[in-house]
Amino acid sequence: MCVRFMDWRDAQMRVGTIVAMKDTQLTIQEQGTRGAWTVPYTAVEPPAPGAPRPVPEPSPPPAPSASLNDFHCCEKVAFEDKHLNTVVGLVVRINQRTASIDPGDGTTWGVGFSLLRHVVDI
Repeated sequence: MCVRFMDWRDAQMRVGTIVAMKDTQLTIQEQGTRGAWTVPYTAVEPPAPGAPRPVPEPSPPPAPSASLNDFHCCEKVAFEDKHLNTVVGLVVRINQRTASIDPGDGTTWGVGFSLLRHVVDI
């Protein structure tokens, strides 16, 4: 359901879609952005009866997911670790669901194919 809600940072009303409901809060996906807000029910203005509802923007199609056949051994790839740091390394081994990546610092990472992206040296 599309609703309007109060942005407490600048006291503006924003438009979004409810994605989750809890006992005292709603999680709202803001229209036109990837941001999600957790707001109390009192910060939400339901649509007025008979008023035209705001139309949410269509979401872009999902990007094609990388698979086992997209990567080869000795290929340079990059991914983000749990601290959102970019790690660049070489594919050492291709497993069924993951690739073993050696960044050259003595560690080895097992990374799913959907998290990897190719690195092109120029």
